[in-house]
Amino acid sequence: MIIELLTGALTVITGIYAYLTYRMAKTSEASVKEMQRQSEAALRPYVNVSAFIRPNTPILYLRIVNTGRTPAENLRLEMDRDFFQFGETQVDKNLRNKSAFTTPMDSLPPDSELLFALGQGWVIFGNEAKLDLCPTQFTVAASYEFSGKKIDERHNIDLRGYLGSEGEHDPLVEELERIRNVIEKKK
Repeated sequence: MIIELLTGALTVITGIYAYLTYRMAKTSEASVKEMQRQSEAALRPYVNVSAFIRPNTPILYLRIVNTGRTPAENLRLEMDRDFFQFGETQVDKNLRNKSAFTTPMDSLPPDSELLFALGQGWVIFGNEAKLDLCPTQFTVAASYEFSGKKIDERHNIDLRGYLGSEGEHDPLVEELERIRNVIEKKK
């Protein structure tokens, strides 16, 4: 009878041990997957698309940059509508027709950026602004690959927030402008 009780107790203890071992294995597996996910997130490319005002000018730009740590391979960019730089209607001024938006790029290395002038604030927002030429809202789709994985992103660009804002002013540049004006007046 004692042997049977001890055998039963040993069976229960073995069952508990097996269950706890199973739980530890599942927890370890989840930890490994989370570490892989974090490692991938830290090393993957990140293609960011944003607008900005160039310092010391009234010109808005579109910036496409890889802020990640690995190249964005087979990068395809696409605009959802036409945007004519500076409101000029020539075909070569349409950003949507530029090579970056019509031809896939083999690779966009880390910290590499593409800059496209959009136009001056008064061209985009002024009373004479033509929204069909210079829309204040548009979307840039970015599709790229890394380590056998494909990423599709959509970047909504809304220029309306820049209406009434000012670019950064550099006092040194302003002083140089004043000096240049004085020199030009003396000529």
